[in-house]
Amino acid sequence: MKITHFEILKVPPSWVWVKVHTDEGLVGLGEPYLENHPEPVIAEVKRLESCLVGKDPTRVEQLWAEMYNSGLGYKGGPIKMSALSGIDIALWDIAGKAAGLPVYKLLGGPCQERIRIYRATGGALPHFVQPGRPYRAGYTGERRRAEDPDVWAEAARILVQEWGYRCLKVHFGPGDGLEVTSRVDRFAGYFAAVRAGAGPDVDVAVDIHNPHPAIALQLIEALAPQRPLFVEEPMPIERVDALVEIARRTSAPIAAGERWMGKWVFFDALRQGALAVLQPDLCHAGGITECRKIAAMGEAAFAKVALHCPLSPLALAASLQLDAALPNFLVQEHNEVLDYRQDGRTLFGKGYFKQPFVLEDDGCVALPTAPGLGVELDEDGMAEIMAMPWSEQRG
Repeated sequence: MKITHFEILKVPPSWVWVKVHTDEGLVGLGEPYLENHPEPVIAEVKRLESCLVGKDPTRVEQLWAEMYNSGLGYKGGPIKMSALSGIDIALWDIAGKAAGLPVYKLLGGPCQERIRIYRATGGALPHFVQPGRPYRAGYTGERRRAEDPDVWAEAARILVQEWGYRCLKVHFGPGDGLEVTSRVDRFAGYFAAVRAGAGPDVDVAVDIHNPHPAIALQLIEALAPQRPLFVEEPMPIERVDALVEIARRTSAPIAAGERWMGKWVFFDALRQGALAVLQPDLCHAGGITECRKIAAMGEAAFAKVALHCPLSPLALAASLQLDAALPNFLVQEHNEVLDYRQDGRTLFGKGYFKQPFVLEDDGCVALPTAPGLGVELDEDGMAEIMAMPWSEQRG
């Protein structure tokens, strides 16, 4: 079997997919995308296509190395790694289809057959949109981050009691200044409101979005007594040493990695004891091939894995395949634009897949059993979606 050509799809509201075609008719799907930078990644996918045409798509490890090392010594970077990641996902999809097995069985078989999903929450009540529309299209004029703690509590209650989630993540945006120190206690109050609305049996994490390290320490000190599942990105992403210092000064589990490319920076953070939770993104950090290695390094450092996934249902499908095979899996993120409510159920991938993922009563989705990534495109639904506007701005 040989690769014949690539096909790029711009999928509304803002996703980029690649179809890797073969001479035996098998087609692999992947997501080569970098938020708000789609065109440079598409150009890199086309460049890498010339490296792969005519080669055996099931030699995934070898092709990964060839793609990474291509470019006259210029390795890594968000554009190349995002392009490589999407192609890698598609190659695994082909390999699974060729073997007649889900990808997770090629990775050693499932360590868990049900994957817990978490959902973002904040100061606005949850909503859903028609597949293919951007999430912001569902806002009705309310403030995205209401100042009333009761709104935060009610949003959490709805997501747990009505939508079926058993894990949530609160988002704060303090910025990188010091002036926000006056709002630290208010942020802690919002987190407490979400805790109360979610109930005692629901895990709640928090993402504080790269504040000044001094503010991060104040926030963690205020939040730690409420036992967040993890505190995400409490530092500028460029400074692993800042992350190490913060981790040393708290017992709260620290999470990071969504914008790190490749295994090397994860190794640097892990060897210094900076992380309790790894958050590589399959569509940026190197696809299934590289993220499996990152997870293995984390296992040796007692770190859990919560893959970053703010993209399309295809990225979620690929993430679930790796999640299944990880002994140190913790929980899986998804993009709230994927939520769809139908007949009292919460669905992911409605309109994109013939069989969307279903969030069940335990807050988990069941693993697909079909070969490859385990999903089949809904041709009718995709026709409707592809007729909608596409944007360079992440949906």
